[in-house]
Amino acid sequence: MAYAPAMRVHAVRLTPGSDLKAELERLTAEHALAAGCILTCIGSLSRARLRMPGGFGEAEVFRTFEEPMEIVSLAGTLSPDGLHVHISLSRRDGACLGGHLVLGCLVNTTAELVIADLPHLEFHRSLDPATGYGELSVQARDLAGD
Repeated sequence: MAYAPAMRVHAVRLTPGSDLKAELERLTAEHALAAGCILTCIGSLSRARLRMPGGFGEAEVFRTFEEPMEIVSLAGTLSPDGLHVHISLSRRDGACLGGHLVLGCLVNTTAELVIADLPHLEFHRSLDPATGYGELSVQARDLAGD
């Protein structure tokens, strides 16, 4: 039977004014995450900048929202080759919006973030000509030297 090392977990609290994506990039580098994923994140933003959903071949659309919003979900994969993260936010009236997390999402009061490090995997991103984006490739990690 093959041995799979235990998942490692990193938990942090981001403070007001932190850029959520920049912090995810920093944490990915700081912890040398070869294959990370977001387990949970709750908190609030004072400003959200999102890449909105679109169809293949359409121009990318970015929108900025300058209002207090609650983070109701954050999901994604983290690797040295890049992050792919989606966020859902709740407005004061309870309406939700979401999209692709980009730089410019600023923490309002807090963001409590829990990230998993999957030591038996490696995530890579290479250009997929069919989509035009760097898409996820999952490989088993060679742990013989660890």
